[in-house]
Amino acid sequence: MKYINHKLIGLAVATALFTACVDEYECNLQVEKPEEVAGSEYLATFDVLKSYISRDANSPFKLTANLNPSDFTAHEVAYSTIINNFDGIDVGSTTYMPATSVNDQGAYDFGGMSTLADALAGTDVTAYGGTLASYQGQRASYYAEQFEPTIIPYEPEKGRTVLFNFEADEIGTAYPMSGNSSAEVTTDPDDPNKKVLCVGRADEFASYSFAKLNVKLPEGRKLGDYVSLEFDMRVVDSHGIYGAGMKVYINGQEFNVGMNAATIGCNPNQWNRGAVIKMKDATAPGFVLPASLAELTEFELQVGTASGEAYYYLDNIYMNYEVAGTGTTVIDFEGDELGKTYPMTGNSSSVVENDPAGESGKVLHVGTESDPSSHSYPTFTLQLQPGRTLGDYTAIALDMYIINSQGIWGDGVRVIINGVEMNSGKGPGNFGCPDNAWGRGTVYIPFGTENGNGSVMIPEELKGLTEITLAIGAGSGAWHGYIDNITLYWKMDDTIIEKTPEEKADILTADMNAWIGGMMDAGGEAVTMWNIIGEPLSQTQDANTFNFGEYLGGDVEFARTAVAMARDTAAVPVQLFVSQTFEQTDDMASKADQLTTLVNSYEEDGETVIDGYNILLHTVYSKDATIQASNESKITALFTRLKEADKPVRISDLSVCVENTDGTLIQAGQVSTDDRINAGKYLSFIMQEYRRIIDAANQYGISLSGMNESSSANKLCPWTSGWNRNLFYEGVVNGLK
Repeated sequence: MKYINHKLIGLAVATALFTACVDEYECNLQVEKPEEVAGSEYLATFDVLKSYISRDANSPFKLTANLNPSDFTAHEVAYSTIINNFDGIDVGSTTYMPATSVNDQGAYDFGGMSTLADALAGTDVTAYGGTLASYQGQRASYYAEQFEPTIIPYEPEKGRTVLFNFEADEIGTAYPMSGNSSAEVTTDPDDPNKKVLCVGRADEFASYSFAKLNVKLPEGRKLGDYVSLEFDMRVVDSHGIYGAGMKVYINGQEFNVGMNAATIGCNPNQWNRGAVIKMKDATAPGFVLPASLAELTEFELQVGTASGEAYYYLDNIYMNYEVAGTGTTVIDFEGDELGKTYPMTGNSSSVVENDPAGESGKVLHVGTESDPSSHSYPTFTLQLQPGRTLGDYTAIALDMYIINSQGIWGDGVRVIINGVEMNSGKGPGNFGCPDNAWGRGTVYIPFGTENGNGSVMIPEELKGLTEITLAIGAGSGAWHGYIDNITLYWKMDDTIIEKTPEEKADILTADMNAWIGGMMDAGGEAVTMWNIIGEPLSQTQDANTFNFGEYLGGDVEFARTAVAMARDTAAVPVQLFVSQTFEQTDDMASKADQLTTLVNSYEEDGETVIDGYNILLHTVYSKDATIQASNESKITALFTRLKEADKPVRISDLSVCVENTDGTLIQAGQVSTDDRINAGKYLSFIMQEYRRIIDAANQYGISLSGMNESSSANKLCPWTSGWNRNLFYEGVVNGLK
């Protein structure tokens, strides 16, 4: 047979060649560039495809092809090809999927299906709808978001405690001073009806001397609950407005807040109302209240400006509390007998003794002058707060007293929990501990996301512990000193309300109903055949895979739910198919058995009805004769199994690729004439086996994967990219005869 090529020049081409190109329909191609057309004259002798279909008036058989609905509604070449050659279109199983059909507002967009339904009105073109339910093509990330627990942040208890406003005091009431001068209640210089406290006098300024204010907190409150100190201050002229800065003393312990009276907001002879000093934040103006003072309910407070000539008024002294569900677990040695020893992780010793500074009762003496601790740490067994785990704890702190600089730097304070050693990366000196004096609350180690920079990271495997073995100390080859008030801080978690299984099921069924109902409404009366379940045997796991059955009672209940929704929302009677892809490499007979067994399980309730099978068939013509014989036997076995199921069967997405003897696929543009003819014969064989084996009443049609091929793709199609028939067209014709 001789094959020749032709140039297509639109409507001027001869009738025979025109038929080979566009199958007697009105074409929008005005001029087409020269293109290789194999056997144009021979191919022009064939009629349009649907003329070859052998069927009676009652046959359900439909010849369709995959086509994006937008190409159909465009009324161009693809539309005309469908109208003249096919009974309808198959929108494909992946054209409309939940994962790709969401508008900017997050709602499903069914506009494409609605437009298609409108375009089908008034035509005899049928449309096979897309997939209504599947584990694939889903909004998996959206469902994960919907399943996230409701988190109710812990709301801290907040309030204010009025310490002093002096209104109940008599004029002239004196408060003790820490040094010289005086502090007396007097009238407000701006309002004689109010009382304030005057610190210092014109004839004797307060020289680094402060009023002593004895505080007793309300029942249930302790000093550690408070986050700030608030007061009104009025400096007389400029006496003490600068000086050495504002100071706070609690039980004699000094805190420098980092600002003077001027920078905290005072101006000469004017009230600075509501000056605030933070008590849990060292950022000026502020300081960090040490753990050793946190439990106090009564204490002596001093606040004012440190100056050699201070003279000022105070009023409305408050403290603001914020109880954020926090607490501490403390080791303070006060309950221990003097001389009690604690085990060490290595050398040296640790013994309970009296505080050498006489400040805080009992402390732990670690190491000795002659035998300092060498990377060895005292060890404690600690029961955590009831109801709390180690994961609830946020930090650890301790007081340290370094003797003669031994261990003041080293290579980092260590925290060891159940044998897991963590290095804060900072020595006692880096934390601010002095030499031969107490550093109260200076070593504060947050539990962070890494070890170092003053923090340690608690490993995940330790966070569930309720009792721990704790060791802590200076990482040094020669550490000698005292420790006290080892304090672990915990915080109450936010309230986390997990979604119940019932709530998750409700979320999914509502979304399924929105998708299925929306698709059915959009298809209206024009689309009456659908894939109700898509790819039930798929093992694909990707970003768009979501297992509905895990939440809806299993795969079977998922399918039954989908079927019920579809039938309830359909405007007209619909036919619902289960769709599954079969690859040439599959054991097709075994896979068909799995599919039919699964469908039977759907219907065991006596209510669910599956109308048929939609088989997406991806085949390969092999140039290896032995392999090709096996390929053909698989096709026969597949249809034999499906016949036994006694349900309607559609073959859809039907494609043929050509495979070399080495197993590699050949691009369509590189397929030889002989190979194309043989691939067409294989297509004919597949179609004829379907017509031969499947009962005529159950032959619901064949749908081609595509109409025109891309030379760089692998699958063959009846038309070229320029809409010329090629030799594969003959394979379709012979398959239909």
